Amino acid sequence: MKHPALHCAVAALLLSGACSTYAADSYWYTGLGVGLSHVQFYPADFSSGGSPTCSPRGSCSESQDEFDAGFKGFIGYQINQNWAAELSYATVGKFHYKYDDGTVTQDGVYKVSGVGFSAVPTIPFTRNLSVFGRLGAFFSQARMTFYNNGFVAGAVSPGQQFSNATLLAGFGAQYFFDGENGMRIEYENFGKVGNECNPNVTPPVPCTGRANARMLSVSAIFKF
Repeated sequence: MKHPALHCAVAALLLSGACSTYAADSYWYTGLGVGLSHVQFYPADFSSGGSPTCSPRGSCSESQDEFDAGFKGFIGYQINQNWAAELSYATVGKFHYKYDDGTVTQDGVYKVSGVGFSAVPTIPFTRNLSVFGRLGAFFSQARMTFYNNGFVAGAVSPGQQFSNATLLAGFGAQYFFDGENGMRIEYENFGKVGNECNPNVTPPVPCTGRANARMLSVSAIFKF
């Protein structure tokens, strides 16, 4: 080489350019969101043929409130333009399964929350707009409490709680307005939460009942 210093300078510039490009695609971010949550109760666990029953007062009518507001927070690392990893916490919501015997309404309040760990494959369309998927695990906590328990006005049951891990999946789109702050819309499926209620087991096993939980959310994202 006639000009080794020149070659070294060019190589250094190329390497620094590659490093800066990689740095531009890699960043930490955090976000907060609100959404509409929905659970689908398992009839075998919640209907009057399951547990609890309406037998103490004869037949009863049943109603469900399967929608509620959900909230989430998350922190993530965009590894490169195609992959990110996230840690999230979601308060999925508070839902109701009610039994009315004509005199008293027994209200089963079903709460779901949990922590998620997931990989986030990302496809950028422009510098600011991208779509993404989600695949990971959701460590859920389901809690069931009955108000007017046993059809006794004012009685409250001890809360039953069950934790388990489920498959977390989802997809969405995000847009960064100024390169630093943005918005995200996302659909998430948290899988089956809670545990089975089986009145035929002796002795009875404490249960919350099972439900499939989902949420459609809008979040603000902040790079840092």
